[in-house]
Amino acid sequence: MGRTRNFGRWGAGLALGLLCALPMSAEAQIGILAGYNRDTLEEFLPENGFDLTDTTGGYHVGVFLNFNLATFSLRPALIYHRMPALVAMAGDERVRFDIDMVEIPLDFRIRLPLPVVQPYVLGGPVLTFPSSTFSGVDDLLTARPVRAEFGVGLELDLGLRLWPEVRYGFGIGSLMESDVAIGSRVLQGDGEPRHDTLTLRLGISF
Repeated sequence: MGRTRNFGRWGAGLALGLLCALPMSAEAQIGILAGYNRDTLEEFLPENGFDLTDTTGGYHVGVFLNFNLATFSLRPALIYHRMPALVAMAGDERVRFDIDMVEIPLDFRIRLPLPVVQPYVLGGPVLTFPSSTFSGVDDLLTARPVRAEFGVGLELDLGLRLWPEVRYGFGIGSLMESDVAIGSRVLQGDGEPRHDTLTLRLGISF
């Protein structure tokens, strides 16, 4: 968990900067979110006799703050992202591990300002703070890998605001090194795993 130690300071700085930069007249909503993520480790080719799980399904939960400026919006968030049941294998030996992330996405949205249903497109960077309870993997994780995400969604005004959306993100740089210890052997291959993710998400704001 040492790699997530400074996320609060980053999040506070981001929130303060946004509040200072946005006009006081901006319409703001606070909300919660949750959803399903399909995570993929790309850009790594194991050598013969080795393997690394390349796809897993997990979940995420978090909070967000949305600022509407006419058709343009800014939406920072703080999210817990779970990647379970990853497996590194060497012959008959295997190591099972999870990766947890604290994420700070900054979404830039362009929406169609209709009365009830407002379609939108979004994009932006995601700063991530990964960790693993398995020390042999935790030591290999990149300190603060960045992901770029793009997506589409709907903002539904039904008294409460509902935000169903679909997102795709791709890692910029590697998530981790590949030399995971598997019993007496070490995972070998070409490249370093990069984290891509497909996300189905529902937000609710008040």
